[in-house]
Amino acid sequence: MIERIKAVMDQRYAENLTVSDIAESVYLSSTYVSLLFKQETGETVYEYLTKVRIERAKELLRDARIKFYEICDAVGYSDPSHFSKIFKKYTGLTPSAYRDRGM
Repeated sequence: MIERIKAVMDQRYAENLTVSDIAESVYLSSTYVSLLFKQETGETVYEYLTKVRIERAKELLRDARIKFYEICDAVGYSDPSHFSKIFKKYTGLTPSAYRDRGM
């Protein structure tokens, strides 16, 4: 079941995805999905979803032709400043610093 939940997030990370959306996709209640996911993985649904989004953003940042706001939108964030804050929290670098380092 955890693999199915992760698959939904891996495929739909660019959407404004909620626990309810994920739960609906796997035919469970949102409360149960949250509880099960935390018990089995040690992280919340949103922590995992954020990691998926940041990893995808890191891939996109390697291509200098893609604009920052396009990356932000492509990984499911509508607010570039919020995205920058989350990206820095997870990587220790701002998206532009990450790109400048050519990582």
